[in-house]
Amino acid sequence: MKPLRTQKHKKSWIYRHGYRVCMRSNPDRIYFICRYCHQHKVIDAGGQGRYEVTLSTSTAAAHLQANRRGHNHTPSGVPKFQLPPGQKTLAGLAMDGIVIPQDVGNAMGNFNIQAFRLAAVSWLVENNHPLREFETPAFRALMEAANPEALDALWKNHQSVTQYIVRLFDYLLPKVRDDLAQSLTKIHISFDGWTVRSGKKAFGGVVAHYVDVNGQLKDLPIALPQLSGSHSGERIAEVIYEIFEKFGISPAKVGYFVLDNAGPNNKAVESIADTCGFKPEYRRLRCGPHTINLVGQTIIFGVDKDSFQNELSQAKVEQQFLQEWRKQGPLGALIDVLSYIHTPQQYDLIRNFQKAEAVLPDGQEATKPKEIIKPIVTRWNSFCAAFERATEMPQALNAYMQYHIEKTRTDEAYRRAKGLKPQEVPLWMKSDGLTSQDWAVITQYIQVLKPLKEATSRLEGRGASGRFGAIHEIIPTFEAILKAYEYLSEQYSSVDFNEADAPEDHLVINVRAGWKKLQKYYEKLDDSPAYYAATTLHPYYKYYCDNSWRRQPGWLERADAQFQELWSEYKGEPGKQSPPTRKKAKITSNLQEQIDQYANPPPLDPREEQSDEFTRWKKQEPNLPWDHPFSINPISYWIAHRHKYPKLSQLALDVLSIPASSCDCERQFSEVGDLLEPRRAKLSPQVLSAIQCVRCWLKAGFKRPQELYSVSESSLETINSVYQLCEWIFED
Repeated sequence: MKPLRTQKHKKSWIYRHGYRVCMRSNPDRIYFICRYCHQHKVIDAGGQGRYEVTLSTSTAAAHLQANRRGHNHTPSGVPKFQLPPGQKTLAGLAMDGIVIPQDVGNAMGNFNIQAFRLAAVSWLVENNHPLREFETPAFRALMEAANPEALDALWKNHQSVTQYIVRLFDYLLPKVRDDLAQSLTKIHISFDGWTVRSGKKAFGGVVAHYVDVNGQLKDLPIALPQLSGSHSGERIAEVIYEIFEKFGISPAKVGYFVLDNAGPNNKAVESIADTCGFKPEYRRLRCGPHTINLVGQTIIFGVDKDSFQNELSQAKVEQQFLQEWRKQGPLGALIDVLSYIHTPQQYDLIRNFQKAEAVLPDGQEATKPKEIIKPIVTRWNSFCAAFERATEMPQALNAYMQYHIEKTRTDEAYRRAKGLKPQEVPLWMKSDGLTSQDWAVITQYIQVLKPLKEATSRLEGRGASGRFGAIHEIIPTFEAILKAYEYLSEQYSSVDFNEADAPEDHLVINVRAGWKKLQKYYEKLDDSPAYYAATTLHPYYKYYCDNSWRRQPGWLERADAQFQELWSEYKGEPGKQSPPTRKKAKITSNLQEQIDQYANPPPLDPREEQSDEFTRWKKQEPNLPWDHPFSINPISYWIAHRHKYPKLSQLALDVLSIPASSCDCERQFSEVGDLLEPRRAKLSPQVLSAIQCVRCWLKAGFKRPQELYSVSESSLETINSVYQLCEWIFED
């Protein structure tokens, strides 16, 4: 035998009890020789004691842990668990003649190792636990106390756990492919990019939206690829198309893309359109909540010079005034106060002021102090939530501000007396605090932002029915916000802001700016017929656009022309047909019969019954009330009408299954951020993607196997190569 090559990873515990050898003729195959079996000639006698450990040491480890003379070893070196005095095993009780109930014997005696391992790994993945969880002494002690067989079934190192997760991913992948292939609709895609906190890695979350073969609406994360190199539109398109090929999504199955307003997204859709053969402007849709977020930021922080509605010479002055107001006004002061509360001492201080303000007469219990909400710069709704929470505790915040204001004044007086330079403090500490009028302004802003808050909840949350969070909500929601802000602007139009008792005009300026921002994106809805189609084909919103745009006939003409172009792709090229006619009313002497012929429409001509499905549906089917089950679940409505309108139902299912937002990508990134804790930051991108996908697929209802048995050595070699396990699993 020749010396073995140097190991690239941590040495296994089994070599404390044996030898690591290989044959000269084939040095790539490594074997373990049990020391006890070798010394006692067990191997020479044809017994056990020699195992190949080229890829896995689990078989050799099981041999060393067997309860026999010279063995019974453990990885920690501590003797295996012994039953306490007086406690016997199930087999021992049976040998003593004790009658054991059959159900107990079945439950305790038929321990399924493979089923337990599958359940354990599923628990690990679904609850986002570290891959080393099974190695921790506390967890192993828990398993040993519950069932020693469970402890023996658990892997001893996280490499085996990772291999098992990858095998579970490979098991579920074909099932996901089949589900996508059998979907009743096109596969709509949302994707977004995300960079880890360290900045060393970037990922792209890809979510598929479709109706499965059972008529269930699904928003399914399918990939989490690492983004390397330039994040250009062309590079993003390459990654997305590779995912299409991996999941068997053909060009004919590719639906719409719901994305945020990032610049590369337009180019990415254009590149995909060149490959798949569709109009990019028709298929590129915008995330509704992202647009609402931009409007909210504009109202709170943004400036649009056209919103001042003043002379050009005065606009610059007012713009400077508004910028100064944002820094020193009620909103800016409140934001600065909330941002200043970031240490344990400051949190304790605000809690103490809350408790002091909540003193009640004897016998009444004070409410629990509320935690402040810190606004996030990129999320307007976090500012709205912060303002709302602040208005629930104004006395405590006023006391907190006054404490720091008085402390600052005392400190400045002391420094002036000593001739010292004043200490830099936030601007609000040199003010008089927030007055009742300031709190009224904050409350006004909360009311102004309320429509945006409701719209965000309406467009983000998409349940299994598809009532909310779908594209058919975009037009009605945007129009409701625009009308609300138009009404608010009209209320201020007659106010003379130059009068002494007039309110400040900052609010209406901000409202106009927000209205203009939303109007800009509302007009972009004309770029795709999907918005109008989804609204019109919804059983409740059927006549919404007809009624809302009654005074804008040009809008209806353009929208209907785009819809007819889209509809022609589903119904095929229409042939020439003679115009449908209705039967003439019969002449009758019966007065009621004569009236009925005009009060009720006569039966359709047979040629009209065979005419355009959309025309028939629009005329024959009533629009449903808001609380009707089919209005709640429009997907089920069109599945129920497939036999009557086969082509139109396909179009309806395709557009009504489009989500209103790409928020599922952000939720996926949130979970990945939790997974990539500092102690798990060395996970390879391939393994990270496998873990996240397995979690999402199991939650989506894809059935895990009853058992997942061991795989061959060649399969393990493939897993190690494809998922790069050996590159990260042994790093310290």
